[in-house]
Amino acid sequence: MFSASSELDTDFTHLAPYVKALKQAQPDWPVTAYVRSSKPEAELKASLGADNIIVGDFSDYEKIKKISKEHDIVVNAGNSFTEEPVAAIIAGLKEKDSATKGKLIHISGAGNFIDFGTSGNFNTESKVWNDSKQEDIKAITKDMFNGKSDVPVLEAGSAIDTYIVCPSVVYGGASISSPTKGIGYTLLTSNAKPLGYVPYVGDGTAVLSTCHVLDLVDFLVKITKHAAEGPASGTAYSRYYMLETSRVQWKDLATELAKAMHARGLVQSSEPKAVPFEQAGEGEVKHLVAANMLIEGERAAALGFEAKQPSILVQIHEDLKVVPI
Repeated sequence: MFSASSELDTDFTHLAPYVKALKQAQPDWPVTAYVRSSKPEAELKASLGADNIIVGDFSDYEKIKKISKEHDIVVNAGNSFTEEPVAAIIAGLKEKDSATKGKLIHISGAGNFIDFGTSGNFNTESKVWNDSKQEDIKAITKDMFNGKSDVPVLEAGSAIDTYIVCPSVVYGGASISSPTKGIGYTLLTSNAKPLGYVPYVGDGTAVLSTCHVLDLVDFLVKITKHAAEGPASGTAYSRYYMLETSRVQWKDLATELAKAMHARGLVQSSEPKAVPFEQAGEGEVKHLVAANMLIEGERAAALGFEAKQPSILVQIHEDLKVVPI
């Protein structure tokens, strides 16, 4: 199996716990990790738990294509925002000499499913995206936050066996002794720091979906074992899985985030600040802050996903206590 991550140095928030859990469940499966790092190979093997390490980055199309061709299952755990590395993985799997189709497990993100509201209020008319409804998955476009990678994977689903695992905002680094924030906290804290406050919009009742990293890892092991059992069934649109540990209102999350960041001296107040949409940050983050993200993981639940871990409202204080911000 080949697991690809382009994250720098020790920032293996998804990859390391996943590989370790997979090796514990299937110790006879050889795992290769593709990483961008300046650390010695022995240190990377120890920290990741992989049998083999290949150092590279996602700009090397031919290298990724070659490695993908040589492996039975490829797990893209490092990039969900651009098409190029996914294209290289797909190209390699399509060229496999084996009579068995190549298999790709792609980790996406539920940023696809925000409603782009700007009021910051809960919207009773907002669409609830359901992974058991193939029409919802067919509605994913390249204009969505993770669409540039999701769409090519879905389109390749007849030529290779594809599976897309779509966690919502991931947290829980303290539970795996991760020294990094992960993408979810990176977006939130990087937005608040230059503002000098933690924002919420409107009455802050807009909903965010979140996923604890250990709930994600548990499902990744399940889906990997499922993929290894034989040929995929159904269409690519029936192999898309949305993961949610808990839903939280933005004001509640902003309240706990403000406390955690203020304790580190990173914002001026331990209380969040109600602001208009235009003052909620820059880029995609302000859209997250003001919008609703509503998902239902019925298909994931049918395959065994179960939310077991604490809410982000509890976990956030441990997660942000020691990591660099």
